[in-house]
Amino acid sequence: MDNDDIKILLARYITNQASEAEAREVKHWIGLHPENELYFIELYEAWQNMLYLKPETIDEEKAYQLFSEKVAPKKQIIHSLRWFKYAAVLFIVLVSVVLLTYLRPTHPDSNRQVIAKNGSVKKIILTDSTIVWLNAGSTLKYDAGFGKTNRTVYLEGEAFFDIGHHIKTIPFIVNTKNYAIRDIGTRFNLKAYPADPFFETTVVKGEVAVAANLENNQHEVNLIYVKPHQLLRIYYHPEKQDQKEIASPAHSYNEVQVSQIDSAKMDVYAGWKDDLLVFDGNTLNEISKVLERRYNVQIELNDNQLQNIRYSGSFKNVPDIDKVLSIIKQNTPINYTIDGQKVTITKTN
Repeated sequence: MDNDDIKILLARYITNQASEAEAREVKHWIGLHPENELYFIELYEAWQNMLYLKPETIDEEKAYQLFSEKVAPKKQIIHSLRWFKYAAVLFIVLVSVVLLTYLRPTHPDSNRQVIAKNGSVKKIILTDSTIVWLNAGSTLKYDAGFGKTNRTVYLEGEAFFDIGHHIKTIPFIVNTKNYAIRDIGTRFNLKAYPADPFFETTVVKGEVAVAANLENNQHEVNLIYVKPHQLLRIYYHPEKQDQKEIASPAHSYNEVQVSQIDSAKMDVYAGWKDDLLVFDGNTLNEISKVLERRYNVQIELNDNQLQNIRYSGSFKNVPDIDKVLSIIKQNTPINYTIDGQKVTITKTN
């Protein structure tokens, strides 16, 4: 097969249009060389990311631009612009069909959704044997084809993933608002709350690859690999938090931090799933956000200086916020009052 034949075959396979014979050809081609596997995964990720675009944003020019910017610059395998436009149009048509099938508001049952409300943590097992712990204030979405035609989920909030590997031919992908993660290993924590100024993932075992989503990759690093006991944190540029504040392109890159995590401190990032809260020099402002979600309360800090007070400590199976704050109070200059779901923290004189 020449390059054009391979490209068409891959497009058919990824969009579930391939026959059994064609599927065997694709699997054989993927196994011939690691570069083939990488190219396939990139196309597959691009396709899965496009599934989350809203129907009204799908048009030939925009879809072609998104797809070409994601894939074309990276591989010399694409030589024919004429074929590429044909492939892009094919993707546009198929994306529209899938969107109409899965994302139309007239068919709300076509998508699965799991919600962990504030004050609760949920544990679910997906059809591919992946175990997911969903932290308070989080939502996990996936479509009816999960485990069959795709292994893609959408996360808003925080979750810990223990990936099942019974289905090795379909990559496991987690989409968030700004970034997507592809699992290359086994266990990782992912934090992407809309109100937080950062995206964060911590790998316990295995490896993950992180890339900017198609709609948000104008100024982003293309791919970051995170290895065991590493923490990746990406601070959003202010323009992502406040659309009124637009920076010049020269200063619009997000801040990216990768750090090594000691095994003894992994609970700081993943202990919540075992009912363990661990703070390691966190500010009271950061701690308040965690406690609000954990105990379904609203916390008011009535002094700006309170926000920067730092605290370290751990809490195991603590049933209410009163107990947590009483312990924090022993080592920090604070007082607090609780009125129903409202907590007010003041600074001691």
